Parts: sequence; C-alpha cells; structure tokens
Amino acid sequence: MSESRASWLVGVALLAALSACATTPIGTSVPPPGLRQEVDEGSAAWFLNATSALTLSYDQQALLLKVGQTVRAQSEPVQVARRQLLGLLLEGIVSGTFDDARIAATTQQIVSAAEARGPAVVQALMQLHQGLDPTQRQTVASTILQAVNGQPSQSKSERQQLQQRVDSLTAGLGLTQAQSDQIRTTIVDSFQAYAPDLQQEAERRRKQLGGLAQGFPAIYFEPSPANVTSAWDLEGKSKRLVAFAEALTPILTPAQRQQVAALIRQRNSID
Repeated sequence: MSESRASWLVGVALLAALSACATTPIGTSVPPPGLRQEVDEGSAAWFLNATSALTLSYDQQALLLKVGQTVRAQSEPVQVARRQLLGLLLEGIVSGTFDDARIAATTQQIVSAAEARGPAVVQALMQLHQGLDPTQRQTVASTILQAVNGQPSQSKSERQQLQQRVDSLTAGLGLTQAQSDQIRTTIVDSFQAYAPDLQQEAERRRKQLGGLAQGFPAIYFEPSPANVTSAWDLEGKSKRLVAFAEALTPILTPAQRQQVAALIRQRNSID
C-alpha cells in the first residue's frame, strides 16, 4: 500500500431544559451525526438532531417527520452508491485484492449524488425554518453552534469511532495479540499522520454549519445548495474507510476475512 493511501486511514442528543428566566434561548450540545445519518440526511441531520431541544406541537412533530422522510428519500442515490462501495470492499476483504479503479469511481458517485441532493437539503431546512417559531429557531441555532464549536477534535472523534467499529467487527475472530497490536498501531499512527487534513475538515465543518446556524433565526432564510453540501465530508470518510479495509485485510487470515465480510453484510443489509 502507498504511503498516501495508508495515510487515508486517518479512517436525539443529551439535552437539558432551557432556563425559564433566560432572555436569549441557550442551545444544548448535540453529538455530530453518525456516518449513516449523514448519508441519509446530509447537513439537515444537524438541524433535525437539534430539534430534540424543543417542545414541539403535534403539527410540528408531523412536519419534522415529513421533512426527514423527504430528505432521506432524496438521498437514495447516495445510499445506493454507498452500498456499492461497501460491496466492493467486501469483495476485496474476502479475496485480498482490491479493485482501486472501481472503488475510486464509486467514491466519486457518492460525491456526485451528495452534491445533487443539495436542493432537497435546502428545501428541508427552509421547511423546518418556516415551521418553527422565532424562539425555537434561536434554540436550534444555539444548539448547533455549541455542538460544532465544542465537540472534540475531528481526528480524535473519528479515530475513536473507527476503533469502536474495529473492536465490534473483530470481537469474535480470535485475534492473536500480535494481530490486535498491529491493528491498533495502524489506526493510531495513520490518524496522527493525517491529523492536519482532519483538522482542515473540522474547520470547514465549523464554518459551514456555523454560517447556516447564524442565519437560521432570521425571518428570511434561504441557503444555497453549495452552502449545505456534505459531499466533501462523505468523500474524506469514504476514502479513509477504503484505506482502513485495505490495511486491515492483510492482517487477518482468510477465515477471519470471511467472518468480517459476513458481519459487514449483515449489518448493512447487503445481499
């Protein structure tokens, strides 16, 4: 594996009640959306999560449900491309050989599909904005700002998520101590090597979501598709996922690779 490829391995909400005497609504932090939620909802996932801080009327709850269903339906091409990528990775894990050209083309399909759903995400955010009152919009905005400004560094967060996935996938494989040490070292070393890029992604996320959140309380809110895209985020995470699969595979025995592939298929409903 090349050095640049290896470096890519670097691959709601607990909410409190608002103070009754506060003059400006104070949001509470929400966890960043997981990869699956980001695939399904894009940037809208942050706003949908943040509404957990609100007391919603029946009509507002119905609106929220409709908005979420609509944006997820519009995200189907992203979901399809993501499953195709996972399918290619499964083939590589089992065989020990990865088709880099097809993987790269499928990753680009994820990016293109995520960019194409931009207008649907804009519409979802506008509908959500229109369905909330000014105080609720301010609370959502404050909640998102606290989340993006107060969350741990992206490299630490993503590394921890990856370590959890690894532990889950390999729990029943009977790894030797040498295999466990090698996997752990590969993850830590690669994330340390790619920390600058992850920091750059985190800064871009703060600017994008911060701008959306600051505009959300206003009477008029109509972001552009370019301002809501999460294509760049999905691209980075997809490439790190590929690099991880390629790094993990040679550490495992053929039988262990079969077990990992079967588990991934089961968890992602891949035939």
